[in-house]
Amino acid sequence: MAEYPGLKQGHVIKTVKDGGGVVCLEDGACFKVYKGFHRLSNKWAAEHMMLIKTNPKNQEHPYKLINVHFNEQVEACWLEDEK
Repeated sequence: MAEYPGLKQGHVIKTVKDGGGVVCLEDGACFKVYKGFHRLSNKWAAEHMMLIKTNPKNQEHPYKLINVHFNEQVEACWLEDEK
């Protein structure tokens, strides 16, 4: 499994799909959000600033998406094939 190359860089949300289930960024990367966090990511919107960090304690959702606008974070996995 490859590591997402945009770690620790600033990003902007392009779209939020599936009721907060998928967050796509301006670089074309999409992340599948852990179901328990959909209530947070569902209210995120295009143009919100994001940071992406690793989440080493969770192998199924190895990334943390941090919404700077709301100061919220969710656990997610990178959908490499979606790019």
